[in-house]
Amino acid sequence: MGRKRNTALLGLMALSLMATSCGARVSAYLGSGSSQGGSGAASAAGAATGNTGAAASSGLGSSATGSASTGSSSTGSVAGTHKAGTAATTKTGAAAATGGVSTAGASATPAASLASPTSAGFDFSPKAEAADCSGTAGNTASGPGVTPTSITFGNVSGLTGPLPGSFPQGPQGIEALFGAINSAGGICGRKLALHVEDDGQNATTNQSDVADLIPNVLAFVGSTSDADIGGVAEMTQANVSDIGFAIACQRSVEPVYWGPAGGSCVLPDGPNGQYYIQDTSFAEAKQFGYFPAKMAFLAYDISISAQAAKQYEHVYTGLGGTTCYTDYSISPTTASLESDVVAMQNAGCTGSFNTMDVTGNAKLLQAMQQQNYKQTYVSATFDAYTPDMIATAGQSAAQGLVVSLPFIPLTEPQPMVQMYQQQLAAYGGNQGSGFGYLGWIAGQMLIYALIMSGHNPTRASIVQWFNTLVNWTGGGSIGAYTPSSRGNDKSAIGCGVDAWIQGNGFVRKSPPSGFYCGGSLQPAGK
Repeated sequence: MGRKRNTALLGLMALSLMATSCGARVSAYLGSGSSQGGSGAASAAGAATGNTGAAASSGLGSSATGSASTGSSSTGSVAGTHKAGTAATTKTGAAAATGGVSTAGASATPAASLASPTSAGFDFSPKAEAADCSGTAGNTASGPGVTPTSITFGNVSGLTGPLPGSFPQGPQGIEALFGAINSAGGICGRKLALHVEDDGQNATTNQSDVADLIPNVLAFVGSTSDADIGGVAEMTQANVSDIGFAIACQRSVEPVYWGPAGGSCVLPDGPNGQYYIQDTSFAEAKQFGYFPAKMAFLAYDISISAQAAKQYEHVYTGLGGTTCYTDYSISPTTASLESDVVAMQNAGCTGSFNTMDVTGNAKLLQAMQQQNYKQTYVSATFDAYTPDMIATAGQSAAQGLVVSLPFIPLTEPQPMVQMYQQQLAAYGGNQGSGFGYLGWIAGQMLIYALIMSGHNPTRASIVQWFNTLVNWTGGGSIGAYTPSSRGNDKSAIGCGVDAWIQGNGFVRKSPPSGFYCGGSLQPAGK
């Protein structure tokens, strides 16, 4: 069994792991991976920061450069409020559940009549969310993890293991959100608790941790691990919702998975077909003129890291690029990547992409600087989107590193990304990051479903309300996405933003504003 962390009620994690620069985003995901869901760009933000003044600094940029998302507020003020008496829009009214969880017996009556499930007009501030369903009158022990005064959720993340620095960010984002809501009064008067277990980045441990938590939690939220394949069968068999960002392809398409920006892969050809991944990040580079003609691909000697790099390579060559060098067997403990840098130089590579962690990225950037070798395009997965990236590599070596994001950069004056950073600063003091934001925005989607479920939420009622979400934008911070689709549509187009290191932070590279929603799905194998 994994190391357990019961974060009863607020329970903020004070992880020294975040002080290190080890971490990994080693999966089959293309960084700008949220699906467009049929709209060309994010709809209006409609989000409130819940605070006045500037957002807390994320350390990801020295200033808010670049434009906020198309149609979103750039001031952080309330762009929409809950409208009493206005019925929420659904696909078919009280939608029947898909995704393996029965809605039999679930109440279709929301606690409050809120704005459209696209998230436009929904006020995400903790005070407003707590006010949508206040007081404990009528509360019962309506489901697993639910008492009249609290609701417990599960989280299984890779807090320790060979690449320990990145995966705590997911649960930290949820804990910040729960802390803010609990301080405002909770949801229907209930305090929200997160029970975190550490899988040590081991799939077998992940499976046992998930099984351990299932009887005692209403749902799983914000789980972040490169071993997240382990608990897929357990959650599916138990019909318990899994809300977050999936790293493993198998988790991405599990029938109980709900992600606000999809997962790493889609499976449009059915359970026996091949996985598809999005080519958005490379298509964006091509659109805006920085697609490299000859690119190298690097990965750790960890299966999911190597698999992801090979999938990236496949997408790149499909867009007309030439692979000049590959190394899919780099040890996380290697002292230097000088030999790889020399090999790339000799091969005439003009760009590189890797699926390593912050430490691996830093070694690569430092070796390139030492060899006075400059590529026109150096990119990594959005695990690198953290202040630790610049601190570890050194500011001069880190310049120009490109990271594709499925959300608006945290340096921009977009209400939701500002609120995320404010809550992190207030409830734990952590810095913003890619995994952290995706966990936090997944938690916000869960809060919407809880509010709509009313005073007695169940596993079925949460699914019922997830099924009403169509072209959901997370307050304008992500590309419009319909969670019930799980991306299982070949016509789905990813939306993203490229950020790169300039000076002492990450700033927007492309597009000039909003999201880039070009690209397509490409086969990645079974």
